[in-house]
Amino acid sequence: MLRCTTKRSHARPCHHRSMQEELPLAGAHFELAGFGELISEPSRVAMLLALMDGSARPATELANIAGISRSTASAHLQRLLVGGLVRVSTSGRHRYYALASERVADAVEALTLLRPAPAPRSPSATPERRRLAAARTCYRHLAGKLGVAWLGALQRARFVTLREPGVVITKRGARAFLELGLATDDDTPWPSGKLCLDWTERRYHLGGSLGTRLTTQLFRVKWIARRGDGRALRVTTRGEQALADAFALTLPP
Repeated sequence: MLRCTTKRSHARPCHHRSMQEELPLAGAHFELAGFGELISEPSRVAMLLALMDGSARPATELANIAGISRSTASAHLQRLLVGGLVRVSTSGRHRYYALASERVADAVEALTLLRPAPAPRSPSATPERRRLAAARTCYRHLAGKLGVAWLGALQRARFVTLREPGVVITKRGARAFLELGLATDDDTPWPSGKLCLDWTERRYHLGGSLGTRLTTQLFRVKWIARRGDGRALRVTTRGEQALADAFALTLPP
């Protein structure tokens, strides 16, 4: 072991990082700086947030959402595309942009955790923000108060359990979802899910492939519906009754 000595102290162990140890840190530094640069522009952030519902939108629509010109939006989208935050698909003459993956959605959602939560009656708690906090989609799965309550109800009913590689459906849960019409084919294996930290509740909701599949089924049976074109959701009258009967889930205030 190397020892460092000075005129004023006795020899002591000196821990030096090898070049191999420093290289990953240096790489992370540049990757994080690059990510920070991509989301430092408010217009790009507005477009990323518009895609957080898992949709694919044309550049013109994203330009209107961000309040910028079509040409400026195209330049921003190209930056996001090169940076790996969005992907593009072509249908005829049209190009549609979407988040590159659920990992990007997780990163954007996680960044909002760095903001202090506003007081319930603060000016920043706008009606739209309150609707998003109550129920919304995080990429393609349930989030907000409803999402947190949904995960809690599934755990209490022992329909899901925490196990490697994440959150998995139990046999009890698989039978229940089939009986409730939340599964269309009992031969199709259920994917695993993951715990996703909710940026408004500071508690976990159900994410990953399992969260996405269950949310898709909730839409299919019309237990939940979107409020307009955004991420905010509402529970339908049918859904209110079904969630209370099958999951003992009462809607959070």
